[in-house]
Amino acid sequence: MRRDINWTTKRDDGSRYDVRVTWFSGQFRFQFKEQGESRWDYDRKPAREDLETFLDAIERRYTRRQATFKELEEARRMMAEAPPEGMEES
Repeated sequence: MRRDINWTTKRDDGSRYDVRVTWFSGQFRFQFKEQGESRWDYDRKPAREDLETFLDAIERRYTRRQATFKELEEARRMMAEAPPEGMEES
């Protein structure tokens, strides 16, 4: 079963970007694609808002038995280690 989680985020200025998260080799990998771009960005760090959306998705999947406890723990760890809101790196 594929475990990709995808969503689109709309910014205040009206621009959008897609987020794709995959589980590979025991860790989550975030990928971002800006609206109008043809390639995915594999190096960008997720913003706190992206991590919150991701954690919500993993928790919902866990309750439906579509995600493992290890995946849920990893998502919670990532959220706990995220910088506080408004203090993200540029």
